[in-house]
Amino acid sequence: KATKVNKPASPQNATHASDVEQALANLQEAMLGSDFAALGVAIMAAESAGVDKEEVASAKRTHFQWQKAKREAAKQEKGRAEALSKLEKAIDGDDPVALEQAIAKAEKAGITGEELVQAWERLETLQDQLQQEAVQLALKDVTYYIEQEDVEAATLSLEDAAKEGANPEELAEAEKALSALREKLDPEGEARRKRLEARKAKDGAKKWNFSGKSDNKIINDRFREHEAELQSKRMLAFRGRGRFKGDAEDEGEEGQEKNIRKQRAEVNKEKGFVEQPAINVPMKGFQFGKPPKEELEPPRRLTMRAHVEMGGGIDLHASWWGMVVDGIDEEPGQPGLRLRDCLTEVNGTSLKELELEDCEQRFADLFGDGCVVLCEPHVDIAGFLTNESGIDRNSLQADLGRFADDWGLEIGVEDGAKPTTIRIVMSGPQSAIKSSKAELEGLMKF
Repeated sequence: KATKVNKPASPQNATHASDVEQALANLQEAMLGSDFAALGVAIMAAESAGVDKEEVASAKRTHFQWQKAKREAAKQEKGRAEALSKLEKAIDGDDPVALEQAIAKAEKAGITGEELVQAWERLETLQDQLQQEAVQLALKDVTYYIEQEDVEAATLSLEDAAKEGANPEELAEAEKALSALREKLDPEGEARRKRLEARKAKDGAKKWNFSGKSDNKIINDRFREHEAELQSKRMLAFRGRGRFKGDAEDEGEEGQEKNIRKQRAEVNKEKGFVEQPAINVPMKGFQFGKPPKEELEPPRRLTMRAHVEMGGGIDLHASWWGMVVDGIDEEPGQPGLRLRDCLTEVNGTSLKELELEDCEQRFADLFGDGCVVLCEPHVDIAGFLTNESGIDRNSLQADLGRFADDWGLEIGVEDGAKPTTIRIVMSGPQSAIKSSKAELEGLMKF
């Protein structure tokens, strides 16, 4: 009877299995650490050794997330350093507006502690100095206009000094000098003004009644009679201008204008003249403007660069239409790539119409040095909505917001040249704009 004998594994197969196990162990060890470059090297080694694809995909996902976190941390640190530098420069300067802006930027960048305390103290000092300078300037203006005997200008300057927070003693002294000038130029007027102020200062609400009513019923009746008389005069004047006249007087002029328009139309038809339609802005309804060059530009194929330590040197976020470029570093550099471009394919594999996590994962799996991507430009296109009877802006913005969420776009609403016209700006990847234009035009018909 024949006996089946198991052949021992060949040294070559054993070596390969050992390499796979070692590459997998290195990959798992690198994922437990925090070395971005070491994980990149381990991923390349695992792919060469033939490690399970699921393990490599998980490592690539981690590597991509680390890259994003590293770039975000570097960006925040750079912004913090710039904000701190501008804050220190503004503290040494004498411009309170620039210092206030630098403080706001520093707080936004996450700067806290002694630097901000010192900045706020310096800002308070500069604002006090500026206020004192404004007060002194206003008081100098009061003195100057009093010397020029300009009562009105001196009064306005004194009001400015009071608004800026001048001391009561300084205000009293300036008021005394101004009162002396008034008394010199118009003694009777100054005496009348003083009497009026004295009466206003007295208690008693019935002394100053500006409503036209009092406890005396005869006076109240007189006010009503006076108002009725004025209203009657206004109505007579209104009728005198022809408001309530019939339209018979205007029929001759309207008929003549109608004949003139008819004759002009016949002459234009005979000579072949055709009136040009309005450009871009319709009299009623919605219409897109001229397509921008980005909408007509063909997609571009680019070869990407990737560095072991720096990665691709680009900031991206996932969308329904692909990966959108938010930032590009000088190193390693991506020739031909522009900000807000949308990467729709990597090595012939589409990134469109995926969930955000799936789009990001697919990009991380396929991206690498020398990979070929298909990118399309970002498009901004404007349209005009016109309605002579008025536009409900709140409802329009709500509808456009839902439309933008459905199509993965950004839509803004701006004031047009006329109150009855609204400018609508739609922004997004080229594919999104081309796919949604007809839908937006249909929506605007309602």
